[in-house]
Order: sequence, then C-alpha cells, then structure tokens
Amino acid sequence: MISTIEAETFEQHAFEAAFLWSYRDAAAVDPLYDVQRLGELDVRLEAHVDGLRLAGDAGWEICKNAIDEEEPGSLFAPMVLAVERTDLRGIAGVLDVGGGVPALARAIVSALGWASFSKVRAILPGLLSHRVGPELHRIGIAACAVHRQDPGGALGYAVMSRDARLKARALRAVGELGRGDLLNEVRAELGSEDEACRFAAAWSAALLGDAAALKALGAIADRGGPFAERACAMAMRRMEPGTASSNWLRGIAGTMRGARVALAGAAALGDPALMPWIIECMGTPELARAAGGAFTLITGVSLEEAKLRGARPPGFQVGPNDDPEDDDVAMDPDESLPWPDREKVATWWGSRGKELKRGTRHLLGRPMTVEWIGEVLQRGSQPARVAAAVELSLRRARREVVEVRAPAR
Repeated sequence: MISTIEAETFEQHAFEAAFLWSYRDAAAVDPLYDVQRLGELDVRLEAHVDGLRLAGDAGWEICKNAIDEEEPGSLFAPMVLAVERTDLRGIAGVLDVGGGVPALARAIVSALGWASFSKVRAILPGLLSHRVGPELHRIGIAACAVHRQDPGGALGYAVMSRDARLKARALRAVGELGRGDLLNEVRAELGSEDEACRFAAAWSAALLGDAAALKALGAIADRGGPFAERACAMAMRRMEPGTASSNWLRGIAGTMRGARVALAGAAALGDPALMPWIIECMGTPELARAAGGAFTLITGVSLEEAKLRGARPPGFQVGPNDDPEDDDVAMDPDESLPWPDREKVATWWGSRGKELKRGTRHLLGRPMTVEWIGEVLQRGSQPARVAAAVELSLRRARREVVEVRAPAR
C-alpha cells in the first residue's frame, strides 16, 4: 500500500504528463520550436512518464483512473505504460475509451510512436488483422506509419476499406512509407467523394511521382476547406517556379480565403519572385502573420531577430472571445506567428532581396539542394523541417518521408 504523499506524487506525474503531451503536440508544428527545443520538452515529458514507470503497479493504477477523464493527454501515459508492460487488458481499456474518438485516438497513436517499436510490434497483430474494426485497424496503420515501419499487406487492405477514416489514413501512409507498389490503388481514389480520402490520395500520389495528382491537388486548393493549404503547398512542390506562380497562385489568391491558400503555396514554392506580393499581404491583418511566416520560410530571416516585428493592429480579433453570443469558436491559426512590420520588411527586402535569385526555389535563405535540405531537417524550425522532409522524399524517388514529429531522441 502506498502512502498519501506517494499517491499525490504519482498523481502529479500523471497530471503533468497529460499537460505536457498536449503542449508537445502543438509544439511539433510550432515555428518557435526546432529539434533542440522539442528535445528539451521531450525530456520533461519523459521524466513524468518515467516517474509513473518507477511507481510500478501503483503508477499504473493512477494512470488507469485518468483514462476516464476522456481528455487526449490523459490517454498518452496510460497507453505508453500499457504497451511497455505488454498489458493487453490495459491496452484494451485505453482503446475502448479513445479508439473511436479522433481527438483521443491521436493521443493513442502518439503514445505508440513514443514507445519503442520493439514493444509496439508485439501488439500489431491484434490491430492489423482484417477481423478487427476499422477504428483499431486505423490505429495499427498509424502506429506503423509514425515509426515508418511497413505494415505489409494490411496497408493494401486498409486502402480498399469502405471506412473513410481508415482509408484516408492508409492512403496517407502509402506516401509516408514510399509504397509505390500501391500507386494504382491510390490513383483510383483521386476522385473519391470523401474529402479526406481525396486529399490523402492526391498528396501520396504526388510524392510517388504521379502527374495526375497535380490536377486533383489544384481542385482541392481551388475549392477551399481544411486541406486546401496543404494541397496547394504540395502542388507547388511538383511544379516549375514560373508556371506555379503565374498560372496557379495568381488564380487562387483572388479572395481572402484563397489568399491564405496561395500564401501556403508561395511558402512551399520558395521563389523570391513572389516576395513583393507576400509583403503586400502583410498589410492585411487577416493575412499578415501568414505572410510573415512565408517570408521567414523563404529567406530564413527571423522577424524578431532582424527587428522586423510589428504590433498587433488595434481592434483586430480572431478566434474565441468572451462574447457568449459569438458562435465563432475556431482557434487562431496564426497564434504563434509574430506580426510583421510591412514597411520595415519592405525596406529590408529592397536592400537584401537581390541576394536571392528569382526563379530558384529557396528554403530558409538558400537554394533547395539536397545537402541544404538535409541541414534544415536537422536544425530548422518545425515548419521548415516539415517542408524539408517532403522535399527530401520528392528528390529520392519513393523513399519514406522523415517523421519530424517523432521524439527528438
């Protein structure tokens, strides 16, 4: 029997692990984080998970109690411990609570990515069997994908599933794993009625070098929606800079929503020829921070360090507020991005912009050679590492995409 003090200590470990996982989940795509800073956060998270490990059965019991809270972070540590203990009943308990809920399943997959694959491999037969439900099969496919381990025939079965969520995850995994043998199956989903499946198919087909993907990606970008920015970014990576900027981005950027999509494409393309338009977008509050992010991704110049940061426009508000009558609960997509000072950025570009050659794709201020992309992957910000991982895969035909959200260790 444990003492009250010990119980409180273990409960604190469980609480901190849940909180830090949620924080870390956001940090994995945050421009303020690179591998080093992500690693520092990982050390803190691992320390609390380790505290629960060292607590043995008592730590596990406290973790189990937290599962019922049905918060994403509260499922992370229990799943890590259950997998490491090969506790099939404990694993089933976590899956019963969160396996069918997308937000909770995300934390479960993250836990499977955190645990060593040697431990995860032991439970994969129960997740990848065609006899299990689509929710569990999806988690099994995702667990393999985050470790960049090929699930074999189970992936092809999932691509043909009638369950849209399972199919979409499997289609994305085909690209992540470089499974060119499934290109025909992926191509068949470019016209899927399900938006997530259609995007995942187009994204993976583009990675695998299929020309038909460009048309599908363009249609998704034009239509708008949750996948438009990523679709536009991938399309830009498969096109020549001149064609991309003149034919695609100018057509998409005609509306406020379209301009955001086009900015994502401009950042991915990395052509300095687009910088005057990017700087112009900095004068629109709804676009300013996204434009600043594109400027930094192309030039490698930190707005903060170069003293190009501006102030938040008076009265500008986005995301949830204190008004109970306001139905807008969407979070601010640019929350972690600094506000640029358009005039200062324009002055900087006027004096330094000539150093970047127009018509040549750039990432963090240098042309996208394989060597430089590899360096960015090692020491760039998380958004830059996301870009580098995809770019590197595109240059090494049908090779897996590096998982930049993986533990920094």
